[in-house]
Amino acid sequence: MSNKFKISVVLILLVLIPVLSFSQVKIGDNPSLIDPNSVLELESNNKVFVLTRLTNTQINALIPLPGALVYNIDLECIFAFDGVNWKNLCDEPLINVTSTAPTNNEIGDYWFNPSNNIASIWNGTEWLPININPRRGNGPPDASINNPIAGDIYVDDTNGDLYTYDGTNWILLNQSLTADNGLTISANTIQLGGALISPTIITTDSTNTLALQGLEDTTLDGTNSIVVVDDTTGELKKVSATNLVQQQQVVIIATEGQSQFASPLNAIDINKIDVYRNGVRIAFTIVNTTTIEVEPEAACFAGDEIRIVQLN
Repeated sequence: MSNKFKISVVLILLVLIPVLSFSQVKIGDNPSLIDPNSVLELESNNKVFVLTRLTNTQINALIPLPGALVYNIDLECIFAFDGVNWKNLCDEPLINVTSTAPTNNEIGDYWFNPSNNIASIWNGTEWLPININPRRGNGPPDASINNPIAGDIYVDDTNGDLYTYDGTNWILLNQSLTADNGLTISANTIQLGGALISPTIITTDSTNTLALQGLEDTTLDGTNSIVVVDDTTGELKKVSATNLVQQQQVVIIATEGQSQFASPLNAIDINKIDVYRNGVRIAFTIVNTTTIEVEPEAACFAGDEIRIVQLN
């Protein structure tokens, strides 16, 4: 090989080396037009770029550089390698920014509505708003809170008060509770029990009745009272047991053979009267409104005690 030929080859290589080192590649239409920032450009009106097509098993056997792309022919989607795992790009949620609700959604898709600044997520059935909570400010919430929805929380940074939005108004949550008119508070629990401070009416009917269960048994004597209802007002009142059932009695000392006894009690009612001789109840008849007569076999001896008891 002549020296002249060797020199020519060296000159050609010296010219091609920088071209190969810094070249750009354009494939397809207009090969001479390529963006200065592109390494590789594809351009065509009737042809497409096709990624490597592999099965799921073949893909999982590869550990390429991060950013590698491949088409999974089993799952019919493009996969990307993040340096550790292959990620199915079809499973990535879509982020929609539009003033109207997107359609044809997949579970986990996001939608940001710029008309009201509300972000939502698709749960498979409906868009669920994702609110920025709790909202904060110096002082109670006011009209400056844009587009609140029911369930929003607001914190007053000046005193720590909490508010919740009920769909119409902001409601203060941590108010000090008070109870009266028959109610008391114990350990943050409202309980029945306490003085009534105003007339109180409980309305019942044949369906919504009022009952007290588990009352203690007792005897009817002078230490107890009976609850009664005023037919006009419905008010509950008490009546002493001694006033509810009044008893009158008279004691007469009999003479020998005496069988009739005149009672000083008012008109005798046979249904409300009992007669006792020496403590034993005996049968009798009424002669008139003030006189009783014991049975013949019960005729008295001198000194017998006849007790006439009548309930009013």
